[in-house]
Amino acid sequence: MTRDELRQACLARLDERAEEHPCGHQGKLAARYVLHGRTAGAVELMFEKGPRSAPNLWVAEWFVDHLVAEGSLEFRHAPSSAVFATRGANGKRQYGRHSALKVMNQLSDADLVCFRINTLGDLDRILDHLSMRGTSSA
Repeated sequence: MTRDELRQACLARLDERAEEHPCGHQGKLAARYVLHGRTAGAVELMFEKGPRSAPNLWVAEWFVDHLVAEGSLEFRHAPSSAVFATRGANGKRQYGRHSALKVMNQLSDADLVCFRINTLGDLDRILDHLSMRGTSSA
């Protein structure tokens, strides 16, 4: 499966299992979703769908701490301390994350995990885990 085919398959799966975030998607670069857990809670997700980026799924770290601890999925941490930690050429603080995250309540300022999706099975594993969790904070 090519990277573009994987990206399209991931978007189709997210469309099946989650609903579009109230903020909507961000054009060609990002798709924002809300996944409802078994406890009727909601988990915000952001999927990078741009042609230049790898298929990445962003989620608040507290929802996926067990998956991260297992170490079987490729990921990177994006700590909240990185938000507004750098300054631009004009001296103003920069957000420091993908701009699609900025308007999402759970994701804008939290500690995040960015999963690199290498197979559709990776995405299914994450979504299955999140479906079992969920919270009423979104």
